[in-house]
Amino acid sequence: MTERLYLQDSMLFQNEAVVTACEPHQDGYRIALDRSVFFPNKGGQPCDIGSIGDAAIVSCDEDGEQLWHLADRPLPVGARVTAKIDEKRRFDIMQQHTGEHLLSWCAWTLFGAVNVGFHCALDYATLDLDKPLAHAQILEMERLANSEAAKNGAVTAAEYATEEALAASGVVLRKHSEGLTAPIRVVTIEGSDACTCCAPHVHRAGEIGQLKIVGELPYKGGMRLTFLCGMRALAHAQSTQDAVDTIALRFSTGRDNAVSAVEKQAAELSDAKKELKQAYAALDEYVARELMQSAEAVQGTDVLVTLLESVDAKRLRALAQKTQTKRSLSVLFSAVNDTVYYVLSANGLKNDMGELCKVVNVALGGKGGGRGSLAQGSAPKKPDLNESVAQLKQYCMQIV
Repeated sequence: MTERLYLQDSMLFQNEAVVTACEPHQDGYRIALDRSVFFPNKGGQPCDIGSIGDAAIVSCDEDGEQLWHLADRPLPVGARVTAKIDEKRRFDIMQQHTGEHLLSWCAWTLFGAVNVGFHCALDYATLDLDKPLAHAQILEMERLANSEAAKNGAVTAAEYATEEALAASGVVLRKHSEGLTAPIRVVTIEGSDACTCCAPHVHRAGEIGQLKIVGELPYKGGMRLTFLCGMRALAHAQSTQDAVDTIALRFSTGRDNAVSAVEKQAAELSDAKKELKQAYAALDEYVARELMQSAEAVQGTDVLVTLLESVDAKRLRALAQKTQTKRSLSVLFSAVNDTVYYVLSANGLKNDMGELCKVVNVALGGKGGGRGSLAQGSAPKKPDLNESVAQLKQYCMQIV
C-alpha cells in the first residue's frame, strides 16, 4: 500500500520514502514506495513524471492500493530515497483540471449542461457536455469562468467516510461520480463548484490563470469543448496575436482592421474567380472548335486524341465534353507542372471509358477511372509523354 501524499497537499513536489518493491517491467523497472507524491494515470489526465533517487520516472500507475513508478533503472528494496515530480508539469495539469471544474460548473449553472467527459493532454484539454450550446452561450460560459477565477476563492479537498456523512455535510454537489468507495473525496471551489474528484488541484482559483475555450464541436448528441488554462492560454493568445499582426502587415493595415481587410480581399477574389470562369468558358468555346478541326474520322467516328499545356483537370473535362459530336471519342491530356491530367469522353459508342482509362493508366503509370461515356485520371509527367500520347492515339483509332 502506498500513502498518497498528493491527496494531502497538491503543492508538495517531493518526499522522502522507502522502496518497498522493485521488479522488471516493460522496458524498465517498476518501483513501489511506502509513500509518494506521484499522481498516477487516472481521472482523465496524465500522471506525474520525475525521479526517485537516481532513477528517472517516466510513468506512474495504480494497482489497487499500490502505486507503481516506471523507472529506467532498478533501486534496492529497503533503500531510503527522495521522490521528486516535475513541478511545472504538475502545476500546468492542475490548472487545466481545476479550470475544467470551473467551466463545468458554469455550463451547469447557466444552461443545465452536464459534464460527461474530461481529457487532459499535455497541450490541450477537452470537456464533453451532454447538450449542444450555441456559440454565444459558450462565450457567456467563458466570461463567467474567468470572472469566478478572478475572485480567487480557495480550492479545498475534503474526505467523507460515508455517503451519509457527505449528505450531512450540506455540500451541494454539481457531480457525484457513481461507484465511489469510501472515503469520498470532494473538491470545492469557494463560491462556486463542488464535485467528487481524485486528482490534485491548485490551492486558489486565481492560480488557474486565464481560461480560454479554443474549440467547439458537436459530439455524441452534445458538445465537446477544447480549452486552455494558464500559460497554455497565454501561449495561444500570443500566437494568435502574432498571426493577426502578420496578416495586418501583409495588408498594410492595423491589427483592428485585419479581419475586414481579409474579408474585402476574399470578396474581390470571389468576384475575380467568377470573371475568370466566365472568360475561360468563352475561351474554351473557341479552343473546342479548334480542337474539333484536328479530329480524325475513323469508320464514322470523330477521334480526337491530343496533348494540351497548363489546362487544369476541371477545364479539361469541360473541353472534352465540348468536343463531342454525334459519334465521337475524345481523349484529352494536359501537362500542368509535374502532373499530367487526362479525360476520356465518348458519345454514340459502345466502348466503356472506364476500361479505356485502365489502358491509359498503364501507359502513363497513373491512376483514374470512370464508367460509361466518361473517365478521368492523372499521372506523373515523364520525358516520353509525347510518344505515349501518340501510341495511345493509335490504340484509340483501332478500337472504335
